[in-house]
Amino acid sequence: MEKKALTTAESVRVVEKHPWVITFPNHEDLTFLFDPLERKRYTLNLPELVGTDVCYSKDGWLLMRRSSLVDMFFFNPYTRELINLPKFDFDVASRTMSEQAWNEHRCAYMRNDNAEWFNLPKRIYLAEQKGELFLMYTCSSEIPMVYKLVSSNWEEINSTTLYGVTIFASMYSSETRLDVLGMRNSVYFPKYGLDCKGCVSYSFDEARYYPRKQFPKPTMWQMQKELCPLRSLWIEPPSKDILDVMK
Repeated sequence: MEKKALTTAESVRVVEKHPWVITFPNHEDLTFLFDPLERKRYTLNLPELVGTDVCYSKDGWLLMRRSSLVDMFFFNPYTRELINLPKFDFDVASRTMSEQAWNEHRCAYMRNDNAEWFNLPKRIYLAEQKGELFLMYTCSSEIPMVYKLVSSNWEEINSTTLYGVTIFASMYSSETRLDVLGMRNSVYFPKYGLDCKGCVSYSFDEARYYPRKQFPKPTMWQMQKELCPLRSLWIEPPSKDILDVMK
């Protein structure tokens, strides 16, 4: 009976929509959206964002800054709604659930089973899935290491314990989704080529990166940019009516 109930619960899982990549070319009013599953790219003309930098993304909204950290605003790239924020000293890194806050202060430490603390010389990505915290770190062609917070301890997880979770990592914000067809048990990065053949990803089921390529041996900073470009991050996809207008 218990097994039947579990099977029924799994069959009615709601398939979540995967996020898209949004990219801001330097000093241009064109913004690119990329659907990593359909492998389609769209172009938005957003002159409001010329000369600005992106800081964060949440629920389809962007946190942007102009010339300094005291001049910030929320912006919806689909409706073009803009909300200016009061001007004051604002430390973005300490107010967002992303790897940036950890990396800025070089506090990338973890605790192992022996109750010892050790330093991780890599960037850390923190994401949440229905109240559960996931932590992932990697760079270049190294295998991503994923941990889940269980009873105040970080436990390493793999393809058998991810249970269909997909992590979408970026420099400014990281997302998770559950049971996305064709993307399960993987980590996706906001890096794609001009030919739009797909984002860089790592499959835990197949234990390999896509596309399979030989990475050079650059500096740590260059390796991080290889996977997470500075001006690319994940965002909620547009609604169907807005997407119809974009086509």
